[in-house]
Amino acid sequence: MRVGILGGSFNPPHEGHVHISKMLLKSFKLDAIWWLVAPQNPLKSANGMLPLSERVELSRKINDHPKIIVTGMEEEFHTTHSYASIKKLKTYYPHTHFAWITGMDNAHNFHLWNNWKEILGEICMIHVTRHPPVKLVKQCPVRMLSTQKHIILDRGGFWPLDTNTTYWLLQKKMVNISSTEIRNKNHVKQ
Repeated sequence: MRVGILGGSFNPPHEGHVHISKMLLKSFKLDAIWWLVAPQNPLKSANGMLPLSERVELSRKINDHPKIIVTGMEEEFHTTHSYASIKKLKTYYPHTHFAWITGMDNAHNFHLWNNWKEILGEICMIHVTRHPPVKLVKQCPVRMLSTQKHIILDRGGFWPLDTNTTYWLLQKKMVNISSTEIRNKNHVKQ
């Protein structure tokens, strides 16, 4: 199987998450996308974080596609870092080809993640870019890593999900929304 992993806080989940998932299912010919709802992102503050069970439930409610699976596996795995979660996924599903999916915000701070270089040796990466895409990709710190194969795509296909490979998928249609914007708007309303 070919499975994309969209990890994140999903605080709250939104149409952008759904849009990216549907687009990648089709454009990368994936069998499924698993939303890995994180108990707590080590790089983010816990202030304003909804309980995990609520974020999982909200994620399930917003999701309308049978191949998008919402999971709180990291809590079950007792992991707090993506590297440990990836190792567990590969142990439990040894015949599955995984790709870790992020947006440009995470691509630009990926070098701050725990064991980030080791992650690249464990799983294929797919970064979905925003406009202006080429300039954002060129400025990304992970692009400086010479051990990584970087492939910039303007359309998907049946690309191999090999380790040490990063795909930069240039998107023309994006849903311009973020969980931070939603939280900030709700805070102003209150």
